[in-house]
Amino acid sequence: MLRFIYTTIYYLCAPLLCLRWVYKSFKPPQYREPMRERFGIVRRQQTSSIWIHAVSMGESIAAKTIIEKLLKLKPDLNIVVTTTTPTGAKQIIEGLGDKVIHHYSPCDLPGTIKRFTKRIQPSALVIMETELWPNWLHHLKSKNIPVILANARMSEKSAQKYLKFRTLSQQMMSAFKLVLPVNEKDAKRFIRLGVSPERCVTTGNIKFDQVFKSNGDESYFHSWENNPSTLVWLAASTHKGEDEILLKAHQKVLESLPEAKLIIVPRHPERFDEVSDLVAELGFSFHSRSQPNTWNDDNQVMLGDSMGELMLAYKLSDIAFVGGSLVLIGGHNMIEPASLGKPVLSGPHVHNFSEVYRELSTQGGAKTVDSVESISGAVTRLMLDQQERQLMGQKALAVVEQSRGALDKTVNQLEPFL
Repeated sequence: MLRFIYTTIYYLCAPLLCLRWVYKSFKPPQYREPMRERFGIVRRQQTSSIWIHAVSMGESIAAKTIIEKLLKLKPDLNIVVTTTTPTGAKQIIEGLGDKVIHHYSPCDLPGTIKRFTKRIQPSALVIMETELWPNWLHHLKSKNIPVILANARMSEKSAQKYLKFRTLSQQMMSAFKLVLPVNEKDAKRFIRLGVSPERCVTTGNIKFDQVFKSNGDESYFHSWENNPSTLVWLAASTHKGEDEILLKAHQKVLESLPEAKLIIVPRHPERFDEVSDLVAELGFSFHSRSQPNTWNDDNQVMLGDSMGELMLAYKLSDIAFVGGSLVLIGGHNMIEPASLGKPVLSGPHVHNFSEVYRELSTQGGAKTVDSVESISGAVTRLMLDQQERQLMGQKALAVVEQSRGALDKTVNQLEPFL
């Protein structure tokens, strides 16, 4: 009955959803969503497929890691990946290209999911993290198609919400052949919601098993890197609305530490000139990574306007601020600096990597900052206290090292369903 009520409400809301999808169909190409895919109208597959679903950026990063491992084991796998958001789609399309088939996820209406599954012929569905759609799960269960929840997360707050609809929650949970939680606490919550204990296997968080590559030189800026007295902090993957805050924080850092250096790396190349103008407007002496003729050891700021070199910038830095977190982007990958033993600073908006950041901050490897004053204060304190800086970086690295191994465990659990 609850699923019937849910489906009725979904049908009533469908016109609004259509308007939203029509609007998104006029977006620039990289953000355009083909509306037909939302109703399950996709290219027919000639052979059965493994369907992997990821919502947005964070889930897509984990999915990409699994897919790369699966394709190494079985290069002929036909993998169909669905994402809910354009940022998730971008991760899959840019990261995997034609190795997989990408579609936007079908809406949760009975006719749509029947049409979609008939066309892609899934032999199994792997859902990343926590994306529970009643009609998806009901249909796949009725067709005896195994559903696996990988890198599964369930906060206490979310569990309490599902418990308010216990009957529907139990029906959804019964559709899972296997649930692979990131930790024991999440496992207990899934079991409480109705997953059989024998179908719940804790594997850890796949995101910690990513391999980070640098496409640039061996050194980002040789003279800063090889001068022990030069202290550098990095503002990585910044977005509009963050740069001015971070640059003003650096002004305050310079009041206490005139020799301190900042590397600021905008997330998007089209913003390089905009940020360069802002750095100049605020009166900093600076140079650009892409222009060796401007390099000067005494400059206060370096603009990171090269591509594929962020890991080199992290390596050079003593402290790393991870952008996309002072504005409502959701944060970027703080595992990158943590894997190099760097103390991590972040704004409060980290929903793309919430479980990763929670683990880092709980263990003392990351700290939240949200203003010019708190950023400059944290950077200055860490620069002045080498012992605290190194200890914080060691704690961040320890979290990454202790969390590795989830990918192999997850793939081992998935192999029987391939």
